[in-house]
Amino acid sequence: MKSKFLIPLLLLCATKVTAYTDVPALVNMNVSRQSDTMGFNIVYELQNLFYDLILQERVTLWDSPRKSTRITAATLQAIENSSGTKFNKSQNIFLHEFWSSTRRRTSFTIVGISFINDGKQGKVSYGYCDLAEVWSILSNTDMPTNVNGPARLTYSQALYSRNYNFNLVQFGRKKFTNKPEESLDIRDKAFFSKREVEGLYRIPTNKYIQYLIEPDLDDTKEIGNVLFANLQEFLNQNREVLLNIGGDKYFDYKNFKSEVSVTRIEVNEIWEKKPGFVDYKVQNLVIYVNNKPLDPVGLDVVLNWGVLYNFKTVEDVLKEKAFRYTLLRMNSTFITDTDSPKFLKALEKYSWTQVSRYVKFY
Repeated sequence: MKSKFLIPLLLLCATKVTAYTDVPALVNMNVSRQSDTMGFNIVYELQNLFYDLILQERVTLWDSPRKSTRITAATLQAIENSSGTKFNKSQNIFLHEFWSSTRRRTSFTIVGISFINDGKQGKVSYGYCDLAEVWSILSNTDMPTNVNGPARLTYSQALYSRNYNFNLVQFGRKKFTNKPEESLDIRDKAFFSKREVEGLYRIPTNKYIQYLIEPDLDDTKEIGNVLFANLQEFLNQNREVLLNIGGDKYFDYKNFKSEVSVTRIEVNEIWEKKPGFVDYKVQNLVIYVNNKPLDPVGLDVVLNWGVLYNFKTVEDVLKEKAFRYTLLRMNSTFITDTDSPKFLKALEKYSWTQVSRYVKFY
């Protein structure tokens, strides 16, 4: 009889370990443990964003998750001054979450952030922010990404991507001071096993690219040179268009009679990696006349001008990339002239999440 009850009992114990619903979880993220290849440092960026929001009084800083006392911007600065610390210079932040998991699936909800620093006299608690109060800002504000990251990533997407290093420091009432390996076991089973993680944001394989077209001025038939020449001719023949896209900042429409010269063209695109090729999505152009930048012009506007280049539209020309060009910027990172070929080679030959590594050892 004993053995008949033993198997169900063991199964029940196993279920308790592997399945749970809405368990409070406290997650720690350390700024120095975030790898450059992740594409962003979520700890650094969250600290700076929330610091600005708190000082602008656009989000409430509470004393704790119980939200019994509001900490004003002036009080926060007084805490910084008295402790000799800075809110946005902390090594760690803590996410307050709820985890649910079964043998097949894991889900998680992030509800708040606690900001704590290390001072000369011990821990300094700045306070707690409820994410529900600021979710619209997190969902509509882009996080800066380096060359390894995607073209665009909001703070809310970054939080739910789990593309960052994190540790579980409390699970329900259980802390892991004496047995940290238990923390790793729970975390890894939930997020780094075969279980499907529901609501996980999948970071796309794309880049925001800004580049400068380098026409061959010695070859009138070179497509880059043709692009410059035809745009220049169009703008000189359509002065109203020129003035409407920012030319009025430099030229008086009443007295403006001389011709202008197109001296520089910068192109902003989204590059998306597809199987076997890269899809170039033109966002806008910045045309310089007489070395002065006009307003960014969307691709749809340029196409409406009806200017052709060897029987091709400007979109055709830009997508074919049959001209010389130099990278100026990739995501939030500015690229030097000398490094441009290295970054282009990295995008051609290497993983798009390892671009900086390729360039470093090029």
